[in-house]
This record gives sequence, structure tokens and C-alpha cells, in this order.
Amino acid sequence: MSKPAILLAYGLDENSHGFEVDSTLQLVLDATLALKPRGWRVMPLQITHDLIGSLKPYDPAQWVVLNLCEGSPQQDFYYAQVAETLGQLGYTFTGSDAWSLEETQYKWRMKELLDQARLATPRWDVCDDADSLQFDAFPAIIKPAAEHCSYGITRDSVVLNLAEARRQADRIIGQFDQPALIEEFLDGAEYNVSVWGSAAHPKGFEVLGISTMTYDYFSDIHDRLCTFDAKWTPGSEAYQHIPAICPAPLSPEMQAAIERLAIDAYVASNCRDYGRVDIRLKPDPSGGPGAPMVLDVNANCDVSNDAGFMNAARAKGMSYGEMLERIVELAIVRGPQNRSASGVRRFAERRSVEVVQ
Repeated sequence: MSKPAILLAYGLDENSHGFEVDSTLQLVLDATLALKPRGWRVMPLQITHDLIGSLKPYDPAQWVVLNLCEGSPQQDFYYAQVAETLGQLGYTFTGSDAWSLEETQYKWRMKELLDQARLATPRWDVCDDADSLQFDAFPAIIKPAAEHCSYGITRDSVVLNLAEARRQADRIIGQFDQPALIEEFLDGAEYNVSVWGSAAHPKGFEVLGISTMTYDYFSDIHDRLCTFDAKWTPGSEAYQHIPAICPAPLSPEMQAAIERLAIDAYVASNCRDYGRVDIRLKPDPSGGPGAPMVLDVNANCDVSNDAGFMNAARAKGMSYGEMLERIVELAIVRGPQNRSASGVRRFAERRSVEVVQ
């Protein structure tokens, strides 16, 4: 049987920022050039406001969708909305389904999944009104509760007391028009764990690799985190002095503990095909290595040629085309199965319904 064709779906519109446009177009080009020599027919498809109309020419029986859409919940190519529609139309598509993408987008829902699975995660809370915030685990970090790409994360995100926390929460709520998530800030080693696989695949789940973000250059606790600038602003001090090392230097015991926790978090969030779990060590007062705790589950992590997931694959000796092909084949083995997110509610509805003070 011949290979199905790959519909490489990505989203851009008039609200996309310049760095998003540049990085997305580069991703599309690199992915196309990597897959074609491996015998795949690849058709890039830009999605803006008419998702169903854009898909109409492509028969779900003949095309598998490599879903590279991101976007915010306010955009029509928001990844959970795209996954919801692809599932309803009967497409086989890569990545997590609408339910998992929706639950992990809203960080308080992701945290609840971790708590329900009894997985170690820093103390946390979510607030829609800064004046009513009550929290006593400091230092802490304040971030938007439903953003991607590290929007809203700056050195001011680290707060040392309740007064600072309320001021920063007020800024976040006002700037992003969404709740603020607060959690205990762990000033320890940070690990980004690339995981792939699914329950539908014979190989199950596997840690592809572990990288570490090193903050040794900075002595001020406010700088010892991965901010928006550290990811997206090449001229910034954070971008230049927070290197990612892959594979991370770890003892066999710590590597095993981190891998177990990452896979458990990936499964608890119902991720599939690929994802990234961010983990930090909670410092041990007695001077030991510390205990791993889950910060975040990214069910739609960046699979660009220079991103962390590919760096983990590269450390295993894989080419970019091989890595993408494995993700596509994971989707093909599963077929057109999708757990619905019940229509993928827009952000304003989730905010009013689910944030409980």
C-alpha cells in the first residue's frame, strides 16, 4: 500500500506576531524539505479564518494531517479547535487530540490533572482578581493562565511576597485579559523532557531525551527562569546566557526518576504522538539532589529543526526527516481517533465558568 499524502497544516493571520510568522514559515519549509526525500508527498496548507473551507479539497481517506497549528484560543487556528474539526471531519492527524490540547492550554486544568494523578507539582493557585489572591509559598512565579510561547513571563514574574504577587497578578490579568496562575518557584535545576508515543502504538510511551536549562550565569533569582526573551529575543542577556544542554548530565537514579515522572504526566494529560514535560527539582534542605516536580505539560511542543524536541532526537542520532516521519507514522497507526473537547469552548466562557476563587 502506498503512503498517504501529508497535508502540512499551519496557521497565520493578521494577529500573528512577526517572530511567529518567521518561525512558522521556516518550520513549514524545513519540514517539507525533510519529508519529501523520504518518499512523502507533502502539501503545505495555511489556515487563517476558514478551516473547513481550507480542508475541503483534501479527502480524509487520502491525506494525513501533520498538524503544526498553534495560535491562541481567540484565533481560528487555535490548535485544540483545529484538532476538534479534524476529528469531526474524519482526518488522521498528528499530535494530541482536542481534549488534551484544551486541558493543557488552560494551566489550572493541567495542574488539576496532575493533582488528580497524585503527581508531584509545586503548590499553585489561580486567580481572576489580584486583590483576593491568597498564597504563602514564596518565592513564587506568576504567569498568564492560558498562554503559549512564554508570553507574559519576565524577570518580574518571580515574586518574593504576597504584596509583590498581587501587583504582578494585577499586571498579568490586565495585560492578557485572563486569570493569573501562581505557583511555588523552585530555584533548582530545570529539565525539559521530550516524550513520544501513544497508548495505541505497540511501543507505548518513550522518553526521547532530557535537556537541561542552566541558569548558573545569573545570581539573582529573578533571572533564573526561562522567560519570553530567553526563547525569542536573540539580543537579550537571557537568550545568550541560558544554554540548553542535551542530553542532560544526570545520575542513572535521577534520570530514571525524571523519566518516570515525565511519562506519568504525559499519560495523565492524555498526550499522544509527542510532547514535552517541564520538570524542576525541589531543593533538598539537607543538601541532596532534590525531588523532581512537574511544572508544565506541553502537548503541542515546538517540533522545529532547532527546537528542543529535535535536539533530543538529534542526540539519539536521528535526522529531522526521521523524527517527523516517526510522528506521522504514530498517527497512521492510530487512525482517525479523536476525543472531543465538547466544541472547544472559547476563552471567555472558560474564564467565567471555571475559575473558582
